[in-house]
Amino acid sequence: MLTVAAEMFLRSSPDETWAALGRRSTYLRFPGVTRGSEAAGSLQHMLDLPILDTIVQTVTLSIARVRGNGRRERRFSLRGPMVSIAGCWTLAPADDGVRLRVTLAYDIAPSLQEQAVNMLRSRSPLPIRTDADAILGRAVDEFFETRFGEHATACCDAVRAQIGTRSP
Repeated sequence: MLTVAAEMFLRSSPDETWAALGRRSTYLRFPGVTRGSEAAGSLQHMLDLPILDTIVQTVTLSIARVRGNGRRERRFSLRGPMVSIAGCWTLAPADDGVRLRVTLAYDIAPSLQEQAVNMLRSRSPLPIRTDADAILGRAVDEFFETRFGEHATACCDAVRAQIGTRSP
């Protein structure tokens, strides 16, 4: 499992931000997420991952709220067969807006991880030895972590855009 985080400041009320994080349309602005064509409620998630070709998976979105200790949190998940994402938005009200932090935990299917290692191995000048898989595995993890970090920032930008389109 890989975990990444990003944060930003919004000139928005906590209530407006809270409401935006509860809207399904906000999550349709996330990198690679679009409405599914088959079943109602399903979404498509195009995974543009380093090393691998683009992979499209069907995902389900769930959104929940958690309140406690004076903080507001909204949890969400995008569950798919290749990559599942468990996310948590944390809102911290400030005098002139709200500080918003997103933490994304990615669960990558072992078969996808193996596919990435094999693809990297096919391009690698590393000699075949017992520690080559460990080296390649760490490289794949770093590639994925970098891309998922970019996705966390893009998630924050999506919320900013969603709130901006609803502002008077």
